[in-house]
Amino acid sequence: MVGSGDMHNLMPLQYGIVSYIDELAQAFLVTLELYFVGLVLGFIMGLTFAIMRQFGGRVLSRIATGYIEVIRGTPLITQVLLVYAIPVAINAAGIADLPLNWYFYYIDSQNRIAVTLNWPILASMLGLGINSAAYQAEYMRGGFASITSGQLRAASSIGMTRWQSIRYIILPQGLRRSIPAWSNEAAYLPKYTVVAIWVGVMEILNMSKTVIARTFLSVEMYLILAIIFFVFITAINKVLEITHSRTKIPGV
Repeated sequence: MVGSGDMHNLMPLQYGIVSYIDELAQAFLVTLELYFVGLVLGFIMGLTFAIMRQFGGRVLSRIATGYIEVIRGTPLITQVLLVYAIPVAINAAGIADLPLNWYFYYIDSQNRIAVTLNWPILASMLGLGINSAAYQAEYMRGGFASITSGQLRAASSIGMTRWQSIRYIILPQGLRRSIPAWSNEAAYLPKYTVVAIWVGVMEILNMSKTVIARTFLSVEMYLILAIIFFVFITAINKVLEITHSRTKIPGV
């Protein structure tokens, strides 16, 4: 027969994860921040490098190619660590005094500070965006390259400049054609956000490890974590599938 003392010791194992719902929700919000900012930043930078590589001429094309090859050829975690560590090293060397101790927060339901943005989070966002840009650039460049040169010649024949041809002919068609390939990056990026753990960001994986350390429910916690990512990525794929079906060029 189990006494009351034993039941008290079992309660953290039975209800431990439930008691950390607020912390897990906050950590998931940080993961969402990392994902959406990284994706948008990667899209802006990737579009720029895709245009440079496809239409930038000898100099700009080589710059874009160099960026893409270097970023794709080095580990993401190294890039995130470099973005985080370089300003820290500058401060440590006395070269400058960069403000790195700021943070934004809100007070959660248990009157605790919940950090929503600080230097480690921002550095992770920048690292994810820099990395994602290289892959997105190649997806978008593939869409641009699928546009026949005859359309550019036709645009030139009616007096359109090169930039106008890119703006009004290449971009609208190329971006829509690149959605199926680009959706791979949009679906993979949520899984890459976990590298932020290496710079101390309390995202969903880091919080899960904390819960496991306190409750010893490793199988249960990692199963919940896998379900969270599965549902999130499935939802992203469904949204992109709907977007592509509504924007695709008929007959292409």
